[in-house]
Amino acid sequence: MAQYTTLSPEELTDIVSHYAIGNILLLEDIPGGFGNSNFKLTTTKGTFLLKICDEKNIEELRMQIELLKHLQQHSYPTVYPIPLKSGDMLHVTPDYNVMIYPFLEGKTPDPSQKILKQIGSALARLHSISPLTGLPGFPMGMTQITPFLEEMVNTNFYSHPFITWLNSELEWIRPELDKTLPKGLLHGDLFLDNTLFDDDKMVVILDFEEACHDTLLIDVAMTIIGCCYTNKHQLDISSVHGFLNSYNALRPVTDEEWESLDCFVHYAALSIAFWRFRQYNIRHPNVQLADIYQEMIARSANWQSIQF
Repeated sequence: MAQYTTLSPEELTDIVSHYAIGNILLLEDIPGGFGNSNFKLTTTKGTFLLKICDEKNIEELRMQIELLKHLQQHSYPTVYPIPLKSGDMLHVTPDYNVMIYPFLEGKTPDPSQKILKQIGSALARLHSISPLTGLPGFPMGMTQITPFLEEMVNTNFYSHPFITWLNSELEWIRPELDKTLPKGLLHGDLFLDNTLFDDDKMVVILDFEEACHDTLLIDVAMTIIGCCYTNKHQLDISSVHGFLNSYNALRPVTDEEWESLDCFVHYAALSIAFWRFRQYNIRHPNVQLADIYQEMIARSANWQSIQF
């Protein structure tokens, strides 16, 4: 998907010199991802994921590293960054910030009940881990949407059909977001491409860059939007049932949460649609990706209330 930063041979050599990971053999672009530049780095000591952190500032990246250390203490199944020779986990330069991870073999799965049962258990386990002090609220939600809409008022974008749709949806969603529901540690962006499977067995949950402390139902709904639809954006009902049953077995969903689930599914889709619209129409205009926000609108429209 997005590729924001490229590396010269000299820049790559400098980065690798700060790590005890051997000598460079090959660097390959990795397609996919919306907020970073990712590369597969092969050296004389193995294969690694080299990530240029294009979206987050140093303070945000430091918080992300502290969260990963926190998750490691709980033996949570994710991938952890490789330290530099200095012991730090973030390589900082004037032009970009770098994190290097082990490169794990596996694939992004297709939705199925078996796959989503495992994701449900993994998410419930995450929600049982206490959040770190200082984590932000949901970063793609109202704290970003509200100022964005204010900024759009006197621009040509304000008459765009997406802005009209966004305002219309928020009229009925906003009151639901004010309800008092359980809060905790969220992944924040649990789509299928943020999981890694070996055949039909889960290896890890990836990319905690949007991790936050907020309403747990946001994560439940986001996982439905991100993991329970086909590549044609049709809802896979059996996957939803597998996910919710597995999650509920470990972290029982309250009656109030069940009542609000429909709204939060639409809110999750709206939040991702907002991020994509802003990213590829305003922040980093990209003709090929300008309409990708419409996938989330389609998923929202194809949601069906689930009875339990």
